[in-house]
Amino acid sequence: MSKYKSQLIVALVCCILGFMLAYQFRILNKNAGVSKVKETNTDITVELEQYKNQKAELQKNIDDLQKKVSSYEEAAASKSSETKNLLEEVKNTRLLMGAETVQGTGITIYINPKTKMLQNDVTNEQITDKHLVYLVNELISAGAEAISINDIRITPRTGIRTSGANIRINEENVSPQQRITIKAIGNKNLLNSAMSFPGVFNDFKAISDYKYETSDNITINKYNYGKSLKFDYAKPVK
Repeated sequence: MSKYKSQLIVALVCCILGFMLAYQFRILNKNAGVSKVKETNTDITVELEQYKNQKAELQKNIDDLQKKVSSYEEAAASKSSETKNLLEEVKNTRLLMGAETVQGTGITIYINPKTKMLQNDVTNEQITDKHLVYLVNELISAGAEAISINDIRITPRTGIRTSGANIRINEENVSPQQRITIKAIGNKNLLNSAMSFPGVFNDFKAISDYKYETSDNITINKYNYGKSLKFDYAKPVK
């Protein structure tokens, strides 16, 4: 009897030791995984910071070059009235294309998405590309001369489309889960009247809190075209 009892005790001890070893291995693997994730996140953070610094440096170089171009243009314009008129046309074209930083009177719209109060709230209603396109159209109809969404300049070539969990504007992402700020420069009274018109924000009431305010000094940054504008199919009529 004592023989079987001894064997049973040995087997029980082995089971306990096996369980403890398995548990220890699991803890070690988990810690290793967490450590690996932390290292990966750190690497990504460092890489993003490097990209930001590179972007800032490139932007500085672009600004310096544009200042030189402006000085050359001003020097050329002073030589004749024809060159001066040509320079004015170039400036107007840049304004139209959003290639110049501008400031003036206008309106700022703040859209704050409503948070889901209950965990079982499975509604898919949220701000979409259609909401933003609608507001841009309303602002343009009210005479807005320059518009930006989250400091992304709206140009004649801008597309606003839902892309996955985000809204894609000029190859940049806007999250429908975070505050969206829309700036518009123009006659502030007309823009305010357009936004105050009954029904303009009807589609926003259930999904967001919103407000708008006029200002005498709004700045909208230029859009830096990442690639030269090239038309493969649209050709001028001779």
